[in-house]
Amino acid sequence: MTNNNEHEPVDETGSASTDRRGFLKAAGVAGASAVAVAGVMHGKFGLAPVTPAQADTVSLPKLSAEKWWPSKWGADDQAGASNHITPAKVLDTVKWIKDGKIYKLGHNYESTMPLFGKRVFTLRIPGSPTGGPFGDNRLVYHDEFVTTEIGQVGTQFDFLGHIGIQLGADGDKREMRFYNGHSAADFSDPYGLKKLGVENCKPLFTRGHLVDMVAVKGRMMEAGEEISVADMRAAFQKQNISEADIKPGDGIFFHTGWSSLWGKNNDKFNSGEPGIGLEIANWVIEKDLCITGADTWAVEVVPNPDKTLAFAVHMTLQTKHGIVNHENLVFDDLIADKKYQFVYSFTPVPIAGGTGSPGVPIGMT
Repeated sequence: MTNNNEHEPVDETGSASTDRRGFLKAAGVAGASAVAVAGVMHGKFGLAPVTPAQADTVSLPKLSAEKWWPSKWGADDQAGASNHITPAKVLDTVKWIKDGKIYKLGHNYESTMPLFGKRVFTLRIPGSPTGGPFGDNRLVYHDEFVTTEIGQVGTQFDFLGHIGIQLGADGDKREMRFYNGHSAADFSDPYGLKKLGVENCKPLFTRGHLVDMVAVKGRMMEAGEEISVADMRAAFQKQNISEADIKPGDGIFFHTGWSSLWGKNNDKFNSGEPGIGLEIANWVIEKDLCITGADTWAVEVVPNPDKTLAFAVHMTLQTKHGIVNHENLVFDDLIADKKYQFVYSFTPVPIAGGTGSPGVPIGMT
């Protein structure tokens, strides 16, 4: 969900742009609005354009017509798959910490990182120093002033108010549905979400399983290259991971090599990405996992090989099943130590009404 950090269209002249905002706006479009973005989707990401005649017959985005609520955790639930983190799950997870080593799994936050659309990240030290001297000991201090879309830049954790689906007519917020069927009309607010804010996420402490696709492919994967279940199972075999060992409430993470572009070739990083598709999304649902993550900005493949779909994995996992998502992760140190199974721990910053959270998850082995 940088030149930019979640999706890239073309500009008005038709030339390639590093602004992915237009592509995100295209995700899940229906009816006449599909016509407006068709050129962007077709021109940059190879998505099939929608003609005016087709638009007249389209009433719902593909894959979204069926009702997906109430959730299995109850009609009023706002925690989603973080409900998996029970005392029993924590006690079982902690058994997997054997050598006491901790791994940082996130990037630094800085102005040179890829950013989504027109998002910004700026930091200033007011006054430099900000205050002082105080007292006979002449104390001075620094504060920081940060301007950014705090939950959706850098290593970012998506929560359940982030992704929804437009059902019914375009712009009808009563039928703009999110996790558990909550409608934008009921909880969307310019001063913070009234429901599904990231403060509702329970602290995450679970077992993570890392799929090293670079080792399987022998190279960095490329934009638009989908990770299949067969690919994932090939990684499991190479890494001596038993699929049966992956339990409900665990997390699955994917290393594609895309993070090697971070801060070095932001234009390519933003141009699309390798990732998972609906085949693995359905496997995640069947395994009843808690979280997905990757070293990419959306975790899922962009563009989707099905040119009619945009960000269908986000929609399927987050909106319909409450399975949370961690983007722009770093696995280099885990891979160097051949630690493909680890304890994943992350507590989102409890920003009341926020769509996501910054922060650095850790892996423990």
